[in-house]
This record gives sequence, structure tokens and C-alpha cells, in this order.
Amino acid sequence: MPITVQQFRDFVFAWVRDNGERARRVQLLEWGWEWWLQAELAGNLLAQDSTRDVRREQLVFDGKQRSDLLLNGSSKVPGERIIVELKTLRATEYQKAAFVKEIEADVSKLWNHLKATHRGAQLIVMGFYFDANAPIPDGFQRKEDLHRDLAVCWRDMVVLD
Repeated sequence: MPITVQQFRDFVFAWVRDNGERARRVQLLEWGWEWWLQAELAGNLLAQDSTRDVRREQLVFDGKQRSDLLLNGSSKVPGERIIVELKTLRATEYQKAAFVKEIEADVSKLWNHLKATHRGAQLIVMGFYFDANAPIPDGFQRKEDLHRDLAVCWRDMVVLD
């Protein structure tokens, strides 16, 4: 059975509550923690239900850019597919404006470069950060009460044409 965007968000929020300390340690590593987070989320989704269709680094965009996650990717119903873009901010990073710009770049990538075969898919951009004062882009929602100071912002979208 396909996972929904709401189920995925709820899963992510639960993962953050349960793994915030691990994330805090990993995010201090050089080169950040986005790829680790991507693998953690995919692996834990499959651990919950091994029949789920969870894929990483899929070519859903024009050119060579890849999505962080593609959920329900084999579904013939475009509206069941979920394309996920993740962004992470390290607690030691002072260029908070760059975080917003990177998230906005992912939104732009989803709006402007999605292959025609994935039009109609559900899209979600999620940002993860260890600073409650970090700015987030307009149109995003914020969830801060998950684990100490690890917070998540997100925006859901659908590109129809």
C-alpha cells in the first residue's frame, strides 16, 4: 500500500524525536549530514514495512539532478508518487541565509525541472536544522517541539503541467 505525504511527515517527525541525539552528533562531521539523513530515513521506512517502494537518488528532473527520495515510484498513478527533497543545516554553520537559498533552490528545481513523466506527483521539501532562530522560506511550515533544538520545516506541492 502506498505511503501518503501525511504518513511520511508523521514518520519523519517520529524519527526526529527518536534520533535527535544521533543527528546532533552526525551533523558535526565535515561535509554535513544530508546524505546520512537520506539513508536513515529510507532505511527506517523499509524497516517499518519492507514492501514499501522507497528509492534514493532517482533521475526525476531534467538533466542529471536527482531527487533525495522517491516514494511509491513504481505507481502508475502520478498522484501516489512522492518526490522528497531534503536540506540540512549544521549547528556550527553561521550562513543561515544560505540555508534558505538552498531550500528555495530545491523548490525551484521541483517547480521548473521535473520531468514530464512525474508531473502530478506529490512533492515535499523538508529542511532540518539545530537552531530555532534559523530563518525558513516563505510558504513553509515549521515544527520545533520534536527534539530539543532540532526542528523541521516543510512545504508540500504538486506540479500539474
